[in-house]
Amino acid sequence: MTPDNHLAHDLDGTGPLLVAVHGITENRGSWDPVDLRRHFRVLRVDLRGHGDSPRIPPYGIDESVADIHGLLESLGEGQTPFVVGHSLGGVIATAYAARHPTRGVVNVDQSLRVDPLPAEVAATVRGEGFADFARTLFASLYGELDPALVADIERRHTLDRDVFTGFWTPLLDWDADALAAWSRRVTTLPPDVPYLSLHGTDPGADYADWLTDRIPTAVVEQAPTRTHYPHLARPDWFVSRVHRFFGLPDHLPAAEADAPR
Repeated sequence: MTPDNHLAHDLDGTGPLLVAVHGITENRGSWDPVDLRRHFRVLRVDLRGHGDSPRIPPYGIDESVADIHGLLESLGEGQTPFVVGHSLGGVIATAYAARHPTRGVVNVDQSLRVDPLPAEVAATVRGEGFADFARTLFASLYGELDPALVADIERRHTLDRDVFTGFWTPLLDWDADALAAWSRRVTTLPPDVPYLSLHGTDPGADYADWLTDRIPTAVVEQAPTRTHYPHLARPDWFVSRVHRFFGLPDHLPAAEADAPR
């Protein structure tokens, strides 16, 4: 176990520093199929309330950004990181870049355009229907993902209502104006930070315009596989795309990297 205020983590690989941030209910092991270590020094973290990290409230985006930044300072790596995040991790990666020096961001399948949840949904999430709600939600996101990968994701899930609702507080408790102000703050990045928004599900026809209005450097792309987990569906493709987006050498021939499957 880590000290009370320290995220569980692992650090491996050579090259520029990259922080990998998992999605809600998951842990740093969710990145196991995605080998970014060939070109990066990869710091994988368990968010507060996840994996082996302390379960110390409050749980939220702001707290996670502070936790990651504190961990980086304590490690003394001395590098400005790239940050890659999936789902909730995509929001945290974006919020991190809005507050701290960052070399680039990859947001995997997380729209930043959000609305408050209806009151009846919020009541379900906070009530006895939480587990059924969460299972139904995740089942709707698998899409074209291989069943073996689905089974692995479900094996890794840890459903903790307090942790889940803590991270979902903006959707559960805030009104539309407060949520819009929060979204604007999270997406106010320095003008020179490269930003890739990589989607396996459809964020909406006008999402690219919405995002580039807020993050002018943003590139919005559709992944080859329709799923909330495109990095797991095609890990070699994903690693290749990250390398190329950040201007690093590609470890796959272009034809193989881009070929549909």
